[in-house]
Order: sequence, then structure tokens, then C-alpha cells
Amino acid sequence: MRRSAENGTPATRHDVRVEHLPAMDVLEARWRALEARSRCSFFQSWIWIGTWLRTLCPLPRARLMSVWLDDECVGLGIVVEQRRWFALGLKHVRLHQVGERVADSITIEFNGVLSLAGCEHDVLAACVAHFEHHERHWLTLYLPGLDMDGIPLERLRSPRLRLQMMARPTPYVDLASLRHSQQDYVSTVPGSSTRARLRRTARKLADHFGPLACSTAVTQPDRLAFFDELIRLHQAHWDEDTGEHGAFGDPRIVAFHRALIAASTSDAGVHLMRLEAGDATVGYLYHLVWRGTSCFYQAGIDYRQVGQAGSPGLLLLASAINEFLGNGFDRYELMAGHVDYKRALAMAEGRMGWLSVDRVGWRARIVDLYRRRRGGEIVL
Repeated sequence: MRRSAENGTPATRHDVRVEHLPAMDVLEARWRALEARSRCSFFQSWIWIGTWLRTLCPLPRARLMSVWLDDECVGLGIVVEQRRWFALGLKHVRLHQVGERVADSITIEFNGVLSLAGCEHDVLAACVAHFEHHERHWLTLYLPGLDMDGIPLERLRSPRLRLQMMARPTPYVDLASLRHSQQDYVSTVPGSSTRARLRRTARKLADHFGPLACSTAVTQPDRLAFFDELIRLHQAHWDEDTGEHGAFGDPRIVAFHRALIAASTSDAGVHLMRLEAGDATVGYLYHLVWRGTSCFYQAGIDYRQVGQAGSPGLLLLASAINEFLGNGFDRYELMAGHVDYKRALAMAEGRMGWLSVDRVGWRARIVDLYRRRRGGEIVL
């Protein structure tokens, strides 16, 4: 275990500890206690983190990072160490990621160190300072999928560190403002061409198959049945139409999602819905819901049956947004990405960053050159 305790300014009075994981029930109790006093996203909740630890995270390489202020725990995170060159190289340390392509394909967003509400900037700055001054034999601290508003960049800068960022937009719909102004989503938010596509698709589906109707899986067996059908349609589209494996091509990922469904409750976690036209299924949507926010995660659409109707995927998402608006949600996140359909459906967009904190030196310059050759937006 390594610890740092710095005194002086309010930003440096934190004790940061990086130690082996405690027993899972002990960790869960500590995590949920802090979670209740935080403004965390679903991806920082125990439902997500606990499921990830039990199914995908290599526990021998995982460490609990905790941040303390005046004997009070104000921050928790799981960092995973990875060594290359037959485990002889310097460590790459990742927050809530493994460093392996398949395991990380679950794509964590709105990530960060779980923090006491109001302490988010102090906690992240303390963690980076701890690695800079007290941890040894590491090259890169990788912080994926952070809300850009939650990154105190000026406080992270140091002559001994190189900060690099890949930034992506996060389109969203402000459901609370629509509800407050008593506005309908479809007639208010999308542009005229998008509205025309939605109405044309809805009309074709209704004329050919029957009236449109949304349904939500409520019981555990229904959720698993919806999930199985979503996988079938999703994989059929990717395997047959693109030749790629899709999001559910590995049994480890399917096992993770089944465990996530089991850990979810009626108001937190996996939310699965279906859109039908008469007796025909248009498609399924997989959302993650948490504290008034719904995050679009995946979809499965029956393109063979309804693909000729126009834009069934666009209609599926618009229908979901209307459902969440009617059910009292405050925000609908379309998640990160430069994708036309997301921007067509969104009211506004935030920014999300994949932050790499590298130690300055010749090794970091090699990593920097590699990243530049791969492309990506570097904003620092």
C-alpha cells in the first residue's frame, strides 16, 4: 500500500491510499455509503462497478484507490494495473478499465472517481498528484470517459506530467426543460427533415403492420427475454450485414450484461423496451437509468422485416425519448460519438474526454508518437 498526505492549501490536504481490494461485501458497503452522498453517474454506481468487478475485472491486478479528508472518505475508485513486455515493463494504470479490448468493449462513459458531492475536482486532483509524487514504476494513468466539466485541467498540469485528451461530443435531450415548457419532443426538437423521416417511417409501419406501441420489460424473466431478442437482432445485423461481431459477440460480455440485469432494480440499472407495429417487432432498446437520467446503450432492430419502412432506428429512439419524457425523467443521454443520428435527435451536447496522464520522459514521447500516428483529437 502507498499513501500520500499533503497539507497546506485546501486542494492538497488529502490522504490518498492505493491498496489491495478488501472483501467484496466490505467494499460494497463502503462504496454504497459514499455513493449515497455523491452526484455519481450510473457508471460510478455499485450496480455497474460491482458487476464489472465480479465478471470482467482481473482482481489480482485491481487496487482500491481511496481519498480521505480529515479522516472522512471522500473518494473511491478501482484502478487496474497492466504491464507490457511479458510483465517486465512499466505499469499502465486504468480507472475502471482493464486494458484488454474485449473486456473494455462495455465502454464506460461518465466515468470518474466516486466522490463526495462537491469534492469531485479536489478528489481527482489529489489522485493525480498522488501518482505523480508517491507511486513508482508507472508510465500512464488512463482516465477514460470523463465528463469534461469534471476535469480540473489547470490543477492537473505539472512539468513532470504530460496530459493528453481525446474529446468527443455527448448529445443529449433536456427532458426537464421540455416538460417545464409543456412541449412535445418530436414537434419541438428534431429539425424539419428529421421530423419528416420519423413521420414517414411511422406511417409506413402503421399502414403495413398495424399501430405502433411501446412496452417495457418489468419482471426479471421479461428483461432477460427482451435482452435475448435484442442480442439476436443486434448480432444478425452486424454479423450478416457488416461482417463484424457486434457488441455481444463474446460470451464474457453477454455474461456481464446478464449479471447487470440481475443486479438492477425497477428504478436503477438496465431498462429494456420494445417497439411493435401491430404484431411485428420493430426493435428493442437497452438503456441504463439512474437518478432521473436515461442513457441509450444498445439496440437491436429487425431490419429484415421493417428495414424498408425508412428509418426504424431513428423512430425507435424518438419513441423512447417520448416515453422517458412522459415518465418524468430529466435527461436522455445519447452517449458519446460523432454520429449523425445522435445529433439529429439531440437538443444540445456536452463533451467527454479520454484523459491520459503520462510521465514525462523518452518512454512517454514514444507513446505520444504512437497515439499521433493512430489519430485522435489532442486538445492539451
